[in-house]
This record gives sequence, structure tokens and C-alpha cells, in this order.
Amino acid sequence: MLRCFLILTVLLASKCFCIFSDAYVDMRFLLETEKECVFFEVHQPHSQMDIAVSALNSEYPLSVELINPSGISVFKTPNTGKHYFKYPEIDGDFHEIGDFQLCISSRQIRQPVQVSLIIVIHEKNSNNIDVASNLKRIRSNTEVDETRMTLQNFEKITLNIDMKLKIMKTEQAKRAFVEKIDRQHIETAFEMINFWHIMRVFLVVFIAGFQVHAIRTLLK
Repeated sequence: MLRCFLILTVLLASKCFCIFSDAYVDMRFLLETEKECVFFEVHQPHSQMDIAVSALNSEYPLSVELINPSGISVFKTPNTGKHYFKYPEIDGDFHEIGDFQLCISSRQIRQPVQVSLIIVIHEKNSNNIDVASNLKRIRSNTEVDETRMTLQNFEKITLNIDMKLKIMKTEQAKRAFVEKIDRQHIETAFEMINFWHIMRVFLVVFIAGFQVHAIRTLLK
């Protein structure tokens, strides 16, 4: 009977979803660092592993590498969004026993990526091993996760407030500019009204004086 346990040693994800059955282990987690690894122990040298890794809801480039207990890379995939491989490729081939290491990495990570990981282990007689029953522990620091989520939410709120403040400053500057233009138009209109009013008074006085002068000239 093959016993294996999974230890998520670098799983600092803010959300993790797992499904376990007697046929496979299905894990979903957020890849927030450049590299995260899963360790599992294999006691039978003739078992075969089916491994599938994919970036959910995207084609984000991921690199998957399987390292044997001696620390030698036995399988490595290029940067693609989905990976599926068997180890060993030929069923029944012997391999080392002990702690295997499966590393998922991405050098272009700019934001957390949701990753799906499926591991199925077969015996030589093609019977699926109950990996879930041999699951010893999944090490996840919930306090760190909660703190990270709180900081991320605080950063989002801060950025949202800063953006709104910038929008308000822009709107205030626009309103101040419009008010300045309106004030200038009003002042110009008021000056024109005063000017034409003075001209009108001057014209009336001039006409009245001319009429008086004309009447006196006629009377003489």
C-alpha cells in the first residue's frame, strides 16, 4: 500500500480550495510568489504519477518542474498555461522512492494567479492510490493570509480614496476656471453698461445745450 503525504511549504495564498477522493487530489490556490512547491513521499518504486497543472481563467505562463529525492530534475515543462505529464512516462519503470518535489513557478508574475493542481498516483496494477487518506498536513498560515488580505483591502481603499481626491481637485480647478471666466464676462459687461450710460448722459446734455444755443440764435 502506497502512502504519500502532501505538504504545501510555500503556500502563502489568500484562498485555497481542495477536493479529495480515493482517485485524485484536486487543489486550487493563488500563486502569489515566483515559485511554490509541493512535497509528496512515494514508497513504491514502480508507481506512476499523473500530474496536471493549469492556470485557471487565463493562459498565464507557468513552469512546472518535478524533482526526485536526490534533488535531480526529472521532468520540466516550458512556460505555458496548462501542463499534463506522466512520471515515469512508461508504466512500470522503476524510479527512486522518497520525497518528490513538484515546483510551480513564473518569472512574469505581476498579480496573484489561481492555479489548479491535480495529482493521481497509480500502482503497477493501475489501481489508484488513496492519496487523500495519506494526507498528513497542509501547512498554511491563516494569520498571514488574513493580514495580507487586510493590507490588500486597505491598499485598494487608499488608492480609491486618492483617486477620488484627485478627481475632486480636478473638478474644483475646472469650476474655479469657469467661475473666473464668468466673473470676467460680468465685469466686462458691467463696464460696458457704465460706459454707454455715461455716453448717453453726455449726449443728452450736449443735445440740450445745442438746442438752447440754437433757440437763442434764432431769437436774436
